[in-house]
Amino acid sequence: MPLVLSKLPCGVIYTDKFREFLTRLHAGATSWSKATTCCDRTSGCASGPQRGKAWWQMSWTPVDAAPDHRQFRIGAIPVHIPKSAQHGLRERCLDFEGGRVVVIP
Repeated sequence: MPLVLSKLPCGVIYTDKFREFLTRLHAGATSWSKATTCCDRTSGCASGPQRGKAWWQMSWTPVDAAPDHRQFRIGAIPVHIPKSAQHGLRERCLDFEGGRVVVIP
């Protein structure tokens, strides 16, 4: 099956597998948290055997707490990506494989 990539206006790239993972995760969230997924940490390894690990830290953020210009949609899911995370993930690809989120440089 071919890899399908999409790109947000902020430069973050994601695969269809990541979009499907986020959709499943959001569907299982409690009702108060079904607002915005927040990628709020982008520290981690860009190369070597740990590549892709520790990049993605996610929390649920109320829509009102996230500025409009930092909100994006991955599929039908609203996602808040702070400026620092946008910078760290720019031109990198979020993927989901082996039961975990990975970042492809």
